[in-house]
Amino acid sequence: MSISDIKKMPLLERVHLMEQIWDTLRDESEDLDSPAWHKDILKERKEAYNNGNVKSYTVEEIRQKLI
Repeated sequence: MSISDIKKMPLLERVHLMEQIWDTLRDESEDLDSPAWHKDILKERKEAYNNGNVKSYTVEEIRQKLI
């Protein structure tokens, strides 16, 4: 199936196809390694949080902001 074939499909069919593809990836996710830069970003964010450089909110504060 080519990209042009996919573009000819109705939108809902393409969404369904995309969901099916994601499902196959989810089932094989243990075979995928995250890139090294993911770990670097998580480390930076954790350090920023631990140093008090990140504002955090309780669940209740978030609920209040959404209302």
